[in-house]
Amino acid sequence: MKKIYWLRRTGGVVMISLLGTLITGHFPDWLKAVYAMLLFGLALIYDFAEYDVKKAIEGAD
Repeated sequence: MKKIYWLRRTGGVVMISLLGTLITGHFPDWLKAVYAMLLFGLALIYDFAEYDVKKAIEGAD
């Protein structure tokens, strides 16, 4: 559960920095690629962590 908390927190920090970048208007191409990779990677890791939690809960029954 701790891992999911940190993934959500990291995702929030990435989203806030993305909003700041969009507000300033300076959005270079390399930064677009970095944000895309970060968001995809966080979503992928979050899915694996959520699966592990659900598997542990189902196994506890």
